Amino acid sequence: MVSARLLEVLTRGDGAGAFAGDDAVDGCAEHPVCGDRVQLSVRRDGDRVLAVRWRASGCPAVTAVAALCAKVLCDVPRAEVAPVLQAAIAAHGGLARHERHAESVVLRALDDALVGAGGG
Repeated sequence: MVSARLLEVLTRGDGAGAFAGDDAVDGCAEHPVCGDRVQLSVRRDGDRVLAVRWRASGCPAVTAVAALCAKVLCDVPRAEVAPVLQAAIAAHGGLARHERHAESVVLRALDDALVGAGGG
């Protein structure tokens, strides 16, 4: 079960949607077994993630981590994205063992966006 704090982030839905314009790059990832899917829209400046918006379908954990990503990845250097997201997940109650794939799916979607934009 998703922690109460992660569920609160999910319920608010902050950052849902996508950016419009040429300065936005998109990436997506899917869990090969359960089919959870995350699409991220990212604004960046060089090697910094300036802002993230999200769309997700699947389990509450994947959706909550995507929403958390949009909340915490503001003006973060690319090299610090994973540690910042991991710390935020822990601060919001963490993920149960069967939910841990959520972090991986979201980070793969982010990497897809940044690599597709010539960022890696």
